[in-house]
Formats: sequence, C-alpha cells, structure tokens
Amino acid sequence: MIWTVACLCGVAALLFFSYRRLATLRRCERWAAPLLERARRAAPATASGEFEEATSELRWQLRAPSLVPRGCAKAAFWLGAAVALMQTARQLGEGDARQWIAPVISLAIGCVGALGCSFIGRTAEAEARRLRDAWNALIRQSTRDVRT
Repeated sequence: MIWTVACLCGVAALLFFSYRRLATLRRCERWAAPLLERARRAAPATASGEFEEATSELRWQLRAPSLVPRGCAKAAFWLGAAVALMQTARQLGEGDARQWIAPVISLAIGCVGALGCSFIGRTAEAEARRLRDAWNALIRQSTRDVRT
C-alpha cells in the first residue's frame, strides 16, 4: 500500500507541475492583454522597445506550450505502470485476490495522471494558439500602420 500512496503523490506532483506550465502561459496572456487591448482600440502605437520585448517574451513562452504537460503525462503513466509491476512481482504466487487490487489501483492512478496531464497539455496548446493568433494580428496591424 505504501507504493500506491507513493505513486499517488508522484502523479499529483506531475499534475501540479503540468498545471504550473499552464498557469505560466495564462500569466503571460494576462501580461499581453493590455497591449492587445490598446491595439484593438486603435490607440497610439505602442513604444517599439516595449513591443519588441513583449514579442520576444511571447515567442519564448509560445514555443512549445504543451511540451512539459506531455512529458509529465508520459512520466505519470510509466510511474503508475512501474509501481503496478513492482507490486505484482512481489505478489506472484499468492492466491489472495484482494492483494491484486493495489497494482490495479496504481496502474489506474498512472492512467488518470496521464489523461489529466494530456488534458492540461491540450488546453495549453489551445490557449497558446489563441494568444499567438491575436499577437500575429497585432504584428500585422502594426506593420501596416508603419510608413516605409
């Protein structure tokens, strides 16, 4: 049972780590929101330095928004599977069916963690795509407004 609890804690940590990546992306979106709102209102152009700094920060944040959650999903699944295999190997030869519930629970925890991290990754991708599209529209608009 100690291994099941350890698996649960590990998967919870991986879910938390994945969610932190999503929260960072949302924080970046809140940070870019005033610039996007000013552009929508057609207010005076944003200072060039501020615009370039925001663009480089967003480019870095949007490079691979679901990379961490996808890695955590794989780790959560394999953690659950490894713990289930360890528990199963310990119980080989025992005839009591109640002893086999711990490996099943560990494997289920790993699968739930993998699905949760995958969902967080898909959410991060969708939010990043939306922010990337809005930012690209702002860049297109600002290049149209600049006289060459």
